[in-house]
Amino acid sequence: MYNSQTVYHVYNQSNNYEPLYRTDANYRFFLRKVRKHLVPYAEVLCYCLMPDHFHFMLMPTELGCLPSRSGRYLRMDEEASVPQYQQNLSHAIKTLLSSYTQAMNKRYHRRGSLFRAKTKAKPGYIGFCPDDVQLAEGQLLADHIPYLRVCFDYIHNNPVKAGYIVHPEEWEHSSALAYTGWPLSSVCNFELVEQLLGITKPYHYRRPTGDGVGGGLEAIRR
Repeated sequence: MYNSQTVYHVYNQSNNYEPLYRTDANYRFFLRKVRKHLVPYAEVLCYCLMPDHFHFMLMPTELGCLPSRSGRYLRMDEEASVPQYQQNLSHAIKTLLSSYTQAMNKRYHRRGSLFRAKTKAKPGYIGFCPDDVQLAEGQLLADHIPYLRVCFDYIHNNPVKAGYIVHPEEWEHSSALAYTGWPLSSVCNFELVEQLLGITKPYHYRRPTGDGVGGGLEAIRR
């Protein structure tokens, strides 16, 4: 169950490592789907679309946590006589992936599901309300929840670790370039990221150490 006071690392991948995006236009089309289906129910903090998987860092809105009209499977501890419904955000993710799959099936004459059955969501913190923290001047929520910053850097560093690029901002299909200050449209809520993590544009990435691909990438604020 999603909580509006929790940041989540949401990710999924294709079945059998099949490409999710075959052209640059496919990446852009997926982001339009994100803006249409996902943004109304969650604040996007950052994202990265990889050839066979994707990563999003999300903070659900209160609307996203409300029940939708779509039913869900019952848990073992729930009464069968009481109907249960997916949250709006869960239903939105399902709609996003389903509609994208249908479009890709039609475009490339394929059949069947494109994504794995279950989209995973890893919470950055559980049972923690940011409003309960009395932050000193200049102190960040990320100081209390280090995972927030780790997750942010991890998502942008995905194509670097895969060996596609050397610097995160070289990957056109993530929010890394937008955070460096380029005047690109984005699905991200930059104001919320500044509030939670203290990250402001332009955001600079140091040159990786070691082999230049996998190790030592560290993002810094100006």
